[in-house]
Amino acid sequence: MGVTLHNRDNSLVRLFRWIYAGVDRTIFMGLKFTFPAKFVSPLGFLGMLTFVTFIILGITGALLMIWYEPILNRAWDSVHKINDTIPYGFHMRNIHYHASNAMVMLAILHMYYQFFSGRYKIRNEILWVSGIIIGVLTILEAFTGYDIIFSERAELAISIAASLTNSIPILGPDMMHAFFGAGFHDFILRFYAFHVFFLPIALLGLMVIHFPRFLVFDVPMVMAVSGAIMLTGGVFPIDMGLKFDPNVPPGITVPEWYLTGLYAFLRSGYDKFTTGVAWPGLFILTLLIMPFIDKYKKFSWKDRPIIAALGITSIAQIMVTTYWGFYIDPNRTKSLLERLVIDPIFLYTVMALLVPLSFGFTYMMIKIAKNAEANAKNQQKKPAEKSPIQLPEKWLYIIFVCLIAFQVYLNIATYYALLSGMKNFSLFLLGIIMLVFAGMFHLYRYGKNLPKSNIEVISSKKPTYSLSSFGNKILGKDTSKKAITAAEGAGSNVSSLPYSSVSAVKEEKHIEPPEIKKSSAGDSSSTSST
Repeated sequence: MGVTLHNRDNSLVRLFRWIYAGVDRTIFMGLKFTFPAKFVSPLGFLGMLTFVTFIILGITGALLMIWYEPILNRAWDSVHKINDTIPYGFHMRNIHYHASNAMVMLAILHMYYQFFSGRYKIRNEILWVSGIIIGVLTILEAFTGYDIIFSERAELAISIAASLTNSIPILGPDMMHAFFGAGFHDFILRFYAFHVFFLPIALLGLMVIHFPRFLVFDVPMVMAVSGAIMLTGGVFPIDMGLKFDPNVPPGITVPEWYLTGLYAFLRSGYDKFTTGVAWPGLFILTLLIMPFIDKYKKFSWKDRPIIAALGITSIAQIMVTTYWGFYIDPNRTKSLLERLVIDPIFLYTVMALLVPLSFGFTYMMIKIAKNAEANAKNQQKKPAEKSPIQLPEKWLYIIFVCLIAFQVYLNIATYYALLSGMKNFSLFLLGIIMLVFAGMFHLYRYGKNLPKSNIEVISSKKPTYSLSSFGNKILGKDTSKKAITAAEGAGSNVSSLPYSSVSAVKEEKHIEPPEIKKSSAGDSSSTSST
C-alpha cells in the first residue's frame, strides 16, 4: 500500500498542484504553507485552526445574510424563519453559532500556548500584540452576532454593554450614542454593520500582520475541527430563545460563556466602570506588555516560574468568575433581584485569596518539577525507548475499506435523516462523516509514508563458508575487507583452493565453525565470524 500511494497522485491532488502553481507569483504565495507528512501536535498551529473557523463563519454568515432582516420588529422572526423554514437553515445557523464559540475557545488556547511556551520572546512582539487585539475583536464579533437576534438574552447583553459604555468618563455618552444610536431601531442596524463588515475587515487586516510567513495546514485536523463543530451542533442545537417584548418582564438569563466572568463582577453591585471596564482593560493591558516585562532568557515555562505562575493565576481567576457568572440562586421564594445579586464581600474575598494561593502553589510545583528534572539528569539514566506503533500492510487495507464502508453508511443515513426532518440528527451525522474523513486521510498519509518493503526475506538454504577466510580468521589475519556475503559463500568451491590448503583443512576436520548470525539486508558487514 505504501508503494502505491507514494508513486501515484489522484486527479484531485494534481488539480490542487496545478492551482498552487498558478498562484505562485501572487501576494498570497508570500506565505509558505507546510502540509505535515505525519501526525503533529495541533498545539503548534492553533492559530491556523482559529483562522479555519473564521472561514467557516464567513461562509455560513454570508448564507444567513440572504434571509436575515436587520429591522427591529423582524430580526427575531427572520432568524426563526431561517431556523425552522428555510432548507438547511437549521444546519447553517447551528454551524455558525458553534463555530463562533470554537473560534473564541481556539483563540484563548492559542494565546495561552504561546504564553507558556515563550514564543513571544523570539522577535515576535508584534505578532503577540496583534494577536491580543485579534482576540478582543473576536469576542466583540461573537458578542454582536448573538445581539442582533434581539431575544431576551440579547436584550440583557445590549443593556449591560450600553451601561458600561456610558460609565466611561468624559467620552462615555458620546461613544454610547455612536455605537448604540438613539434607540433599538438604530442599534440593530449599527450592530449588524459592525458584525458583517467593520469587525471582519479589521480582523482580516490584523491577521495579515499576525500570521507568520510559515504556516502549518494539517488537513486531517482541519476536518476533525469542522466535524467537531457539526457534531456539537447536532448534540446541542441552539434554541431561539424568547423574543424580546418590552411589555413583558424579562426572565432569568445569562450571557455567553466568554462574558459570564464580566457578568459576575457586574452582579456584585460594585461600580460599573471599575468592574466592567477598568479591570478587564487592566488584564488586556498586562497581556499586551507581557513580552516587554518578561526578562527571562529561556523559553520553557519551567525556566520562567514567575511568568508561568502569573498565567496559571489568571486562568484560575477566569474559571472562578465564569462559574459565578453562571450561578443563579435556586431559591425561587426570593425575588428576581435577590437571586441575581452576588454578595460582593464574599466574591472579592474569594478572588483576593485565590491570587496568593494559586500563584504560590504553582510557583512551588514548578520549582519541585525543576529540581526533579535536575536530579534525573545527574543520575544519567538512559530513558526507555518508545517503539512507534506500526500497522501491517494488510491491516491498513482492512481499516481503510471499513472506513469507506462506514462512510457510505453515514451518507445514506444522513440522507434519510434529512428526508425525515431530523435536523439535529442529520447535523450530528455530518459531523461524524467529517471525523471519519479525517481518519481516512490520516490513514492514507500514514500508508503513503511507509517504507517500500519491510518484509524480511529468509533463505531456506544453510549458509556455507569460505574455508580460506575461516582459516585466516583462526590465524588472526584481517580479512574484513575481502569478506563475502552468505549468498556468495553458498557458491564457493573447495577445489578452488591450493592443494596444501585442502590438505590442512582435511587434517582439522574436527574443528567446527562457529555459529554465524545472518546480517540484515541493509548491513554491509561480513557474514564470517571471528
